[in-house]
Amino acid sequence: MNRQELMHRIQETGFALTDLNLFLDSHPTNAPALEYFRDVKMQHAELVAQYEMMFGPLTAFDVDTKQGWTWIRDPWPWELED
Repeated sequence: MNRQELMHRIQETGFALTDLNLFLDSHPTNAPALEYFRDVKMQHAELVAQYEMMFGPLTAFDVDTKQGWTWIRDPWPWELED
């Protein structure tokens, strides 16, 4: 998966998590929704870990400062190639 495809999947799972969050706020005992939330949350975390391993941090909060302020070295996650 290239950078753009990976970022797209992260955005999709992030949107799904937000949508599920809103649904679960009003349906907190819905077992299928809770299970789906757990599944999507795990997918999202795996995608983020894969992105960060290949391309660097997605947010400034995830920068490993042992090598300095590396956040500004590469294009930011939203600066995708066309």
